Amino acid sequence: MKKKEKVENVEIISPKVSNPDNLSKTLILGLVGLVLLLIPGTLNKLIGILIGVALLAVGIIAIVKYIKEKDNGSSLNLVSGILYSVLGVIIIIYPYSIINLVTICLGVYLVINGLLKLKLSFVLKRITDKWIGTLIMGIITVILGVVLIFNPFAGITITKLAGAFLVVVAVFDLIDTYIIQK
Repeated sequence: MKKKEKVENVEIISPKVSNPDNLSKTLILGLVGLVLLLIPGTLNKLIGILIGVALLAVGIIAIVKYIKEKDNGSSLNLVSGILYSVLGVIIIIYPYSIINLVTICLGVYLVINGLLKLKLSFVLKRITDKWIGTLIMGIITVILGVVLIFNPFAGITITKLAGAFLVVVAVFDLIDTYIIQK
């Protein structure tokens, strides 16, 4: 009974682990990691093009909205539509330019995820003796995130490293989920 109370506390302290769709998020994280690891250059270009197309679409929609609502429309729709469209076209032409921003965002995500893993490791320490792996992964995740934030220009090597690391993080997330649900 006492162990059950501790497990219930874990659900309150760390909803990420007890979230029912955590498995799908973890599998997606692992899949993204595999793609980054196996085909980083292609993925980098594809991400840039997709973001460019999305920005171009947002820009065109804003321009069309301005034209349709000319009497009531805000000139802000026209200006933002033109800016989004130009930015989208530039990113489509130079798709690798967006990768630095994506790398920095990935770094921020990894720092946050690593800090959550550190917190989780201390929660696990109270429940089980299998918490050291989570602690180590938390520290490594934070370090990799900081490297990506402050050196996003490391290119394909960092992309492959991030991919490999995301796969490892996904595996440890699955292990953490299994330990908590046990």
